[in-house]
Amino acid sequence: MSYKTPLSVFIVWHPDYLEGQQMADFLYSVLCRDSSKPLIRSLGIPVYFRGVKAAKTNQPIAIDFAESEFTAVIVLVSDEFVVDSEFGNYLDRIFDECNSANDKRRVYPIAISKNAFKVSSKLSPINFIRVTKEIVNDCNIDTRGNIFSQIKSPVLHELCRLLMNMKKATDETDSLTISPPIKLFISHSKHDESKLDAAKFRDYINSQTQLKTFFDTNDIAYGSNFGDEIKKAAQESALVVFQSDSYSDREWCRVEVLEAKSAGCPIVIVNAIENGEKRAFPYLGNYPSIRFKNNFLDIIDLTLEQVLFNLHTKLFIDSLTTLYGIKADRILSTSPELFNFIQLKAQGLKEGRNFGLVVYPDPPLGSEEMEILNKLDSKFHFITPLTIPLIIKLK
Repeated sequence: MSYKTPLSVFIVWHPDYLEGQQMADFLYSVLCRDSSKPLIRSLGIPVYFRGVKAAKTNQPIAIDFAESEFTAVIVLVSDEFVVDSEFGNYLDRIFDECNSANDKRRVYPIAISKNAFKVSSKLSPINFIRVTKEIVNDCNIDTRGNIFSQIKSPVLHELCRLLMNMKKATDETDSLTISPPIKLFISHSKHDESKLDAAKFRDYINSQTQLKTFFDTNDIAYGSNFGDEIKKAAQESALVVFQSDSYSDREWCRVEVLEAKSAGCPIVIVNAIENGEKRAFPYLGNYPSIRFKNNFLDIIDLTLEQVLFNLHTKLFIDSLTTLYGIKADRILSTSPELFNFIQLKAQGLKEGRNFGLVVYPDPPLGSEEMEILNKLDSKFHFITPLTIPLIIKLK
C-alpha cells in the first residue's frame, strides 16, 4: 500500500535571491520543526526547498503532487525571479497543475519586490501575500523579524483553509460572503481589567486580519439563549483564553473552556494574571500559553499554529493507523489527560475488544504521567506515532 503524507509544503525561490534561504529556513522552523530544539513538539509538516536549479536545466526540481493528499507551494517572488523567464515558466506550470485540483493544491505567491506582480500573466489576478519592507543585506535581525512576522500569519491561515477544503481567502472577492474557517472565540472575564485587553485584541483581529471573532457582548443576538450561543461558539472556534485574576471565578468562563475541550477545539492560554488567583482552574492545563504583553500578532500566530497542528495531527495519525491496519478507538490532537477518560468511558470498548487504543501526537508522555493514567483504567492503552512500530511488532 502506497503512503501519502497529509500535507506537503514546497518553498520556491530564485538561487540568486540570497535572502531566500533565510526565509525558507524560517518557514521550515515554523511548519516542520525548529532544528535547534529537536525535542520540542512541532507541527511536523514536511517542507521541501526548491531554491536550486536542477542538473542540466535552468529550473528547480519538479514537484510530484502525487506524494501527498494536500500540497502547498509558497513562492518567494523577488526581482531575480521576475527577470528569469525559466522560473516564470516553472511557476506557470505549477499554477496550472494546482488549478487542475485546487481543492487539494494551492500556490501562495509572496511579493518580495514591487515588481513581483509582473512574474506571470496567469498570477496577475491573484492577491499576493505582501511584505512592506525589503530584506537588506546587513543581516539586521529586526528587519528580518519584521518580514518574517508579515508572512507567518497569512501562511498559517491559508494552510488551515487548505486542510479544511475552503476557498483561499485571497480568492474570495465578495467581502459579504467571506467565511474564514478560523473564528477566534475570545474567552474573558468582565470583572477585571482584562476585559479591556480582550476588546483591544478583538479590534486588532477585525481590523488587521482576515480572521473573525466571537465576543459575547456583541455577537449574541437579542432574544437568543445566552448559554446555548456561548456553548455553540466555543465548539466551532479556536478558544483564546485571557486568563486573568478573576477568570477562574466566573462560571461562564469555566463553561466555555469545558465546552471547547469536549469538542476537541484548539485552545490557547493568554496569561494575563496581574496579582494572582485564589484558585486556578485545573482544566486549563495541557495547552500552549503565552504571556500577555500587548503582543496581539504573537497570540494570533500561536492560535493559528494550534489550529493547524490539530488539523494536520488528526489527518496524519488517521493516515498512519490506516497504513498499518491499526484500529484506534480514539485519536487525540493533544496529550492525554484525566479529562479524556470521561469521553473514553462514555464511548466504551468496542464489541469483542478487551482494551481500547488511543493515539496521540508525539512526544510520548513521561512515565510519571502515564502511571497516573494507567492507575485510573488500565484497559486503555496510549501510544504515539513513534511507538506504533512497537505495536506492529507485538501483533
